[in-house]
Formats: sequence, C-alpha cells, structure tokens
Amino acid sequence: LEGNEITWNNKRGWLVPSHIFKKEHTFFGFFCSTSVHNNEHRSSIFIVLAIGLKFYELKLFPEDSPVELMQGEGLELNCTALVEFNTGVEFHWDYPGQKVITRPHFPPQIHEKEAAAPTNPYRRSSRQTLTCTATGTPPVTITWQWRPWSPCSLNSTRLDPEHAVNPIESIETFTEMVDGKEKTVSRLVIQSANVSAMYKCSAENKVGRDERLIYFYVTKGFGIEMEPSEDPLEQDLVRLKCNADNYTYENLRWYRLDPQAVPPELDCKSLHQYTESLGGKLSFQTTSNNWVLELTITNIQLQDEGNYVCEVQNRRSGEKHCHRKYIPVKALEAPRYRNNPTNQTVNVSESLQMECDVEGTPSPQLSWFKDNQPLHQISGIFLQDSNRTLSIQRVREEDAGLYTCTACNQRGCVQSSATVSVIGSDDKTNVEIVILIGTGVIAIFFWVLLLVIFCNVKRVNPADIKTGYLSIIMDPGEVPLEEQCEYLPYDSSQWEISRDRLLLGKVLGHGAFGKVIEASVFGHDKKTCSNTVAVKMLKEGATASEHKALMSELKILIHIGNHLNVVNLLGACTKPNGPLMVIVEYCKYGNLSNFLRAKREFFLPYRQSPTTPFLIFSFVFLSPAAVDDLWKTPLTIEDLICYSFQVARGMEFLASRKCIHRDLAARNILLSENNVVKICDFGLARDIYKDPDYVRKGNARLPLKWMAPESIFDKVYTSQSDVWSFGVLLWEIFSLGASPYPGIQIDEDFCKRLKDGTRMRAPDNASPEIYGIMLACWQGEPRERPTFPALVEILGDLLQENSLPVRKNNKKHTFLLCTLKDDSQTDSGMVLASDELERFEHKHRGAMLKK
Repeated sequence: LEGNEITWNNKRGWLVPSHIFKKEHTFFGFFCSTSVHNNEHRSSIFIVLAIGLKFYELKLFPEDSPVELMQGEGLELNCTALVEFNTGVEFHWDYPGQKVITRPHFPPQIHEKEAAAPTNPYRRSSRQTLTCTATGTPPVTITWQWRPWSPCSLNSTRLDPEHAVNPIESIETFTEMVDGKEKTVSRLVIQSANVSAMYKCSAENKVGRDERLIYFYVTKGFGIEMEPSEDPLEQDLVRLKCNADNYTYENLRWYRLDPQAVPPELDCKSLHQYTESLGGKLSFQTTSNNWVLELTITNIQLQDEGNYVCEVQNRRSGEKHCHRKYIPVKALEAPRYRNNPTNQTVNVSESLQMECDVEGTPSPQLSWFKDNQPLHQISGIFLQDSNRTLSIQRVREEDAGLYTCTACNQRGCVQSSATVSVIGSDDKTNVEIVILIGTGVIAIFFWVLLLVIFCNVKRVNPADIKTGYLSIIMDPGEVPLEEQCEYLPYDSSQWEISRDRLLLGKVLGHGAFGKVIEASVFGHDKKTCSNTVAVKMLKEGATASEHKALMSELKILIHIGNHLNVVNLLGACTKPNGPLMVIVEYCKYGNLSNFLRAKREFFLPYRQSPTTPFLIFSFVFLSPAAVDDLWKTPLTIEDLICYSFQVARGMEFLASRKCIHRDLAARNILLSENNVVKICDFGLARDIYKDPDYVRKGNARLPLKWMAPESIFDKVYTSQSDVWSFGVLLWEIFSLGASPYPGIQIDEDFCKRLKDGTRMRAPDNASPEIYGIMLACWQGEPRERPTFPALVEILGDLLQENSLPVRKNNKKHTFLLCTLKDDSQTDSGMVLASDELERFEHKHRGAMLKK
C-alpha cells in the first residue's frame, strides 16, 4: 500500500481508510517495514476482520398467511435474514400460542349432478349457457374440457376458446354465498351451437375432485320440406315432409287448416278446432336420427291450396309443437302467342332468325316445322333458348318455305306460321367455301398423324387395362366376373342426379383412364346449400370397356350399400347427354398412408388414461363443420388401433355382402371428419403405370407386396386373401405409413421367399399382440387365417383394454408396449426368417387365437 494511505495516530494507532475494505476482502493481514543502515526490519502482522452492523431484510417462508394444514400434515418454516457482511445474527423463534379456528375439509361436490334431468337437445345456431356450481373446502377450482361426439374420441381435452368447434363467447367463474355456504360458479357461454359434443366440467381442491358430463346434442329441431317444387302447378305431384329429431319428438301428425276459419296466430292447443286430420307415411332416417312423416298429394288441384300443419310431441314434457306450411297452387294456362312470326325475305348466304314468342303455364314445349316436316338442329341450323329462337347461317335456296312453330302444354297446343323467301342462286363459285374445305382437310390430316404418333408412343396392354379397372368385385363364386355389370341392377329413380346440380372443382387424383374431382352438389332449385362430394369420371376418349368398368363400379357400390367405414355412394349421372359420373362421399384428410407419414413428428407412444369408464359408439353425428382438425392434434397408439378396428369392421361388412377388395392397402383407405376411416377403391382413377406399388408380373401390374401367395401364384382372390392384405395394412399403420418390405427387391425371388414362409419383422410401434395379429393374417394356408368378424372382436378388445398407468409430469398416462423384447429383432423393416417366425408364433400367437 502507498505510505500516505495508512497513517499513524499517537492516540489511536494505525488508521486504515474504509475504501480499502470495500474494494478488497473483509479479512486482512497488515505489517510495516523499515530499513536502518541497509537492514530491513518488519513489524508483527496485525490481523484485521471487518464487521458490518446493518440489517436489510427479514423474510419468513412460506409467505402465504394463514397457512392451512390438514391434521397430521407436516410444516417446515424458513427464516432468512439479509444483512451487511460479517454481521453477527442470532435467530429466536417464538410461538405466541394464539388460537386458530380450524375448519373441516370437504371434497368438491357439483350441485347440478344432484338435480340431473334428461338433457334437452340444443337447437342449431342457438346461444347456450352451460353452468357448473360446486362447493368444497378449501375453495374449489373449476375447469372445462370437451371431446367430439365420435366413436374413437374417448379422452377429453382442455377447452381452448380460440380453437373450439362451437364458438365460445366467454368462460366466467365467480363465487357467491348461498345459505351461508360459499359456492363457486362457472358459466360456459357458447355463442353458436353448431356441432354435437361432450362437455365436462371438473371441480377440484386439495381434498378431491368431482366431474359432471354434459351431453351437448345439437339438433335442427323439426321442420317442413316441400318437394319437388315450392311453387307447384295444378295436377303436379307434391310431397310434404315433416322432419323431427328422434331424440326430442314423437307422435308426428299432419293437419290441414280450414281456409274459412284460420286463426290469426297458430296455437297448438286449439289447433283441432280449425283442422282436419290427414294421414302420411312414417319412416326413420338412421343417418340423421330423424322421424319423417311424408304427406303425398299425387294430383294437386286449386282447391288443395292452403295451410298444412305438422304437429309433434316432446318426448319428455309431453308438450305439443306445430309448424305451418302454405302451399300455393298455380292454375294451368293454355299456350298463347304474344307476337306471331312474320314473313321474311333474305339473300343467299345471309343469316336468318325467327322468334316463337309464346307464354303459358307451365312453359310450353316448342317445336319447329318446315313445310310440315319436323325441323331439327343440324349444321347451319340452330335452335336456342328452349327452341324459342330459330337461326339459319348462310341461307341457301332450299331453305325457302313455310316455317311453323308449335307450342304445347297440358292445356293444349297452338301454332303460327311464316313464309321465308330466298333471293339469289347457289351456282356461283364460292372461294370462301373452297378455302375452308382445304383448310379442314389439312387440319384433319395433321390430327390423324398426331393420333398415330401418340398411340405408338403410349400403347396400353389390354391386360394392364383390365388390372387397372376395379379392385372391389363381387365374389366370382357368386357371380362370374364377365356377368357382374349385366347382373346387378341400377335404379335411376333412386340414384340419378341432374348434372346441372354439380359444380366441379379441383382434380383430387387421376389415372391412365379416369379421374376423381372435388365437387359441390346443390339442391333441386340451385339455391339451397351445397355439400362437398367426390366425383369419379372417365377421361376424354374413354373406350367402351372403360365405360363398362365404371358402370360396374357404380352397380357394385349400390349392391354393397351404406356403411360408416366404407366410402358410400351418393348418386350418379348416367344419362347419355353427358359424361358418366359416380358421386361418392368426400374425405377431407386424404388417404391414410399420406396422413400417417405427415403425422410422424406428432406421434405420441402413449395415451391419457381415462378417469371414467367409456363406451365405443357405433354411430357418428356428422355436421357441416368438422368436429376437430386432425392436423392440429397429436397421433397416438390408440388412434392406430382405432384405425385398424374401423378397417376390420368395414371389411367385415364387405365380406358379408359377398365382395372381395383385392387391393386393401393404406393408399385405398381415406380419412374423414371425426377420425373416421373409410375403405375405397380408386379403380380407373389410379395410374398403376406410374405408381411404384404396382409391379409388373407377366402382362399385368400387381400390388405384389400386399398380395397373398395364392393370389400371386394361382390368381385366386377370396375374403381370406383380403385378410392377408389386412395384415400388411396393419404393418403400414403401425410403421406410420412406411412402405412394406423396405430394402427388398420385389421380384420372382421375393415371391418364392414369401411362399417359403418369410415374413416381415414387427414395426417399431406394434405391441406383441398387434404383431401376433399380423402373423395370424400371414398364415400360408388361407383357412388358418382369422376371419374379419374375429379380427373385429380382437381389435375391439384391444381398443378398450387398460394397460399399466404411469405417472409422468403429474399426468396419468397409459403406456402400451411398442417394441418386442426379442434381441434378435433389431430392424423392423427387414424380413423375418421363417425359423424366427416359428419361434415368435409359438410365443405370442397362441394367446391371440384364444380370442
């Protein structure tokens, strides 16, 4: 140190400035030295310890006051003092002995459960408030959860107001005192009830938990529809349909109001004083869960015009409700001319136009005649605006004559005539015509040349075409393949849809011969809301064989009928004035193979354990809006088992209808709303020439990796060969969309190894039970494979099976075994040798077959 920093005081000794202690440590050793005649002398070392005196802060933990404890519970208190350096601190604890009033603790109790009554359905688009009132000591915390009304959604998730299927207006929670008790009230306000769902409110404190499940069933209530037109004409057929939700209503009845004594307001209680009772045909629609009472008037007359009332009764309250529908009837009017056609004189090669201006009810059908002979639209002659306008381009001498327009409807016919005179001759040489003909001949020549070149470049093998047609066929043992199109019926009155009701959109997929297009289908009047559908159709220039194949697909879909897990037929356009169209359900999430690959990063190898028992519903309430966005939710093992179960159920249905799929794979499974999978057949719309899953064998391209040995070698297709394909599909599902037999060359050697008993290893996410099902499906002898009904039962049991619950991050999860314990199985993508297969079957397959 500098000599001038430490000074000597005769009374106090050596003085050290305080800033030295702030800069350096609080513990020092000091000494001084001096030199006398070049000899250095040192003093003794002075030990200096700096001591502070300031107290800055004193804290007692836990800070919450008062601290509530249950009897027998421990308590740890921490007293922390913040002081200046080296300040001496002594802690003294004091217990004043003040009396504390203890309160008994009670678990939460939700009051709405005590007064639970059957829940009335909620009207679509209405504003609804769900209330949860709970008591408990200490005070409870209320949270809201939800899950879709679907067969596979078994677990509830926390309600997110930002991404709710039913828009959430608010969630408010408050406390109130009722009869001296503090109650916690939570109100969930739904802005618009659009979709059926299951809501759950949970009340929780440190003592326990209580839950209330609310069945939020959304319905349109009941209403009246009139078909086929809202403005019927005299003598028309009129159908009145009263649609009432089965969950709410019963006892549907039709009445007609007395036109002489119509009350100003419709009162159901006094309805019978002014009405006469009518009949009707009662039916039940399973898809919409509605009762339909249909009143048919086959030949409506003017005196039938008036008010018709449908009365229904509430199942729970017994209260009656009614709706009124007014039917206007237009009288028929015979055709009459507003302006008669006039005589015209034109020059050769000029244009001619004549109008047939008539009116009537209904609109008359118009026909044109020339010199009393029917006139049709041919080259140069055009009939437009429903035959109201006749146009002739480049008039010739022979176009002169008497033209007559005839207009007819149910009330009769009228006609009017006009004479056309042509001036000039056709003998002159027309240079324009010669040039046009020459140009046309040259164009035709080049078109033929291009067509020949195209056919030589892409010559399609007939055997390949046959393979690319249909996958799903009827069992050849029931109906020979060549007779299936003629054998199966087509009822146009039930399935035919007018082409003008379709609005075609983007192409969803295409093959060498056909394509699938997204479309919107509208109501009869083109004003009612549209539904999204998928339309299968042929490409331009399709052959008669391809047309017959698509017609066969249509008839087979009709024969199969409707099922939740099959892409269902909605209608068809078969009339000759346009292309053949097959209209089926639209599945927004595409095929299962692509979906699984896209969800690999969001896969969870566990599922949350349910706290309450659950059921697998055998029905789904579909809605215009999707119940959830599957792209935003994680994929779980439970989802994979659910997909497998649904495919097995769909194949069970196909087998019961004597149908064989022949190409069962993840690419032919579509995913729709509510996590529902549907079996489909792309048929003509798949390009088997570019798809690597289809390998050439002989003269055909076949999906060899999915085919059973008897199908590969003997061309035998049965329901049991579909079971083999189902095993490969299971491998695809539990490998999250991987291609089967990865790294293996698909050739004759592969087919031989398959026949000799070589099988794939288990995929990474498959439990021993799942892999046992795969091996059972891959039995070499078809009779030893399980049937689809057996697979439905096995997978249904797996879906509901509870595994070991494990705590992780304070949440309860259920882990499913997803890897095999056999150390020799290190790569699920390689092929399992036949001797390893036998060892694994002996270990695992027996338990599965007992089911």
